[in-house]
Amino acid sequence: MKLPKLFVPEKDLENSVERLLKEPVKVQRNYGLIEVISADTFAEGIAQLKEQGQEPFTFAENVEARIADYEANGKNVKLFNIWLDSVAGVAYKANSTKFKIILRSDKLENIVSGFNQSFIPVNYDAEQGIELDSKKGEYNRDLTREEVKNHEFWITVIGGDKEKLAEYVNIWFDKTGKEKSMGVYLRDNTSQDELRELVLSSDNSNSCADGNYDLLISNARFLSGAQQK
Repeated sequence: MKLPKLFVPEKDLENSVERLLKEPVKVQRNYGLIEVISADTFAEGIAQLKEQGQEPFTFAENVEARIADYEANGKNVKLFNIWLDSVAGVAYKANSTKFKIILRSDKLENIVSGFNQSFIPVNYDAEQGIELDSKKGEYNRDLTREEVKNHEFWITVIGGDKEKLAEYVNIWFDKTGKEKSMGVYLRDNTSQDELRELVLSSDNSNSCADGNYDLLISNARFLSGAQQK
């Protein structure tokens, strides 16, 4: 099985995370104050959100929260400095390059506390999502600004909102000055059908869309909004 580049949590971000936990980010749009929930695993993060009566953000909501942070705080943005977990999921078909994007996964949102596997076993054919094929697109590599704006995966996970995607892409490329980044990193030819979450990585990892994440050792970072959409 060919494995894409693995996401490695940045060792130098713990201080930044601690500050975010103590200092909610003030943003505009529909979010009000945004807090960061930190947990050792994905399931523990979901449990903390439920205790607070909060719904976990989707991948698209994480993107919008970063845009709002930039609009409100300019160069002092904070949400770009950490990776953001979500309840958007990628379901992989065993022994295949096919996968489905699930914009809000019920299985991820309702994962049981204490879940101790790297992924959720699923019946791929029964999963409701948008099916794509990684062999028919540009995956597991960095992308140019225009490639991101026109990438079928990015357009899909943002809910088809090309204007929002373009806004985020322009912010990121202008802010970092990079020529290539924001790749989509996925698995393929897995030994069984599996469901993993989709992570929006930090600036240090080029703001990639990472569907190769380990639910058990994810060192989760969820956003919690005072006002949900």
